[in-house]
Amino acid sequence: MKRRVALALLLAGTQCLASAAARADAPDAPADPQADARTRAAFAWLRATWGRQTIAGQQDLTWNDGVDMARRVFDDTGRYPALMGFDFMNTWTKGDGAHQVDEAIAWARRGGLVTFCWHWRDPSGATANFYAREPDARKNTAFTIPVRAGRLDTASSAGRQIDADIDRLAIALAKLQAAGVTVLWRPLHEASGNHGDGWFWWGRARTDGASNAAAYVLLYRHLFDRLVNRHGLHNLIWVWNGQDAAWYPGDDVVDIVGYDVYDEHDAKAYRSQVDMYRRMAAIGSTRKPVAMSENSYIPDPDNMKRDGARWLWFLTWNDGRAPAGTADKDNFWTGDFYNTAAHKAKVYHHPDVITLDKLPAFLKAPQ
Repeated sequence: MKRRVALALLLAGTQCLASAAARADAPDAPADPQADARTRAAFAWLRATWGRQTIAGQQDLTWNDGVDMARRVFDDTGRYPALMGFDFMNTWTKGDGAHQVDEAIAWARRGGLVTFCWHWRDPSGATANFYAREPDARKNTAFTIPVRAGRLDTASSAGRQIDADIDRLAIALAKLQAAGVTVLWRPLHEASGNHGDGWFWWGRARTDGASNAAAYVLLYRHLFDRLVNRHGLHNLIWVWNGQDAAWYPGDDVVDIVGYDVYDEHDAKAYRSQVDMYRRMAAIGSTRKPVAMSENSYIPDPDNMKRDGARWLWFLTWNDGRAPAGTADKDNFWTGDFYNTAAHKAKVYHHPDVITLDKLPAFLKAPQ
């Protein structure tokens, strides 16, 4: 499901943290000026945590409701992650993966943090796909962000289809809001793909002369406006994960900057990924907390401290179809293809890592 991005190809243009530190600090409040009290409190805590400790996160197996990834983490380490990742990919299906919202509410009621991404399937309904350039063309959709005269063309057929999907998404997010769940919301992820040619439809190369980065920014800002201002969703902390500064939609619609690190060259060195951390910390005119929004190898907390690369959280990707405990390249948690048992135990018991049992009680959603 996930691409293994060779980190070495993505380090060009790294800027130093000194220049980032010279910029203005981001406000203590979220980008949404009407964010609810619980979301404001959660964001303030996240801002205060950044630079001191790292939150342990794990992506759920979002297409198999029968697998409990949080439990797999506990079985291997004796501790639960503080943050669980969910996906709206199959929310509107009748099969596996349709219960992510309910699972997220249950997790928040246990006191855990919740993040959602969205593998946004073809809004036209012509396919059920979200890729734009898989080698197997059967996995791709031809859907393209509609742009006219430099603006998102919401009056077009494609624009109406986009809004219909956003409105359907708003119902799911409203259910989370009604349950008192603050969502670390990471939409339109990995937009730039590799070398600026996105592998999802929201980042695809265009043939109409418009920049795919500019089209993406239009869509991101439209999504923010429609969810926040039209649908009144004020439980969202906006995590931008476009992977490249050219795709940054603006400080006013971003709370946290995320980067997905699938380092093919780590070889179990569990590096801090400091160069990428610095690159992300330098984005925008105000300093934003920086999260490792997906990962294969988990950075060693001692390396993060040594290098000054205190990611706000890591989020290890989910397991594939191989049996639990099996060392397999598609098993990002279970087995030891990426993270050995000793390393996982070290991370989850490290004083600089926040697990479920270390989260403050005020983050717990009401029963």
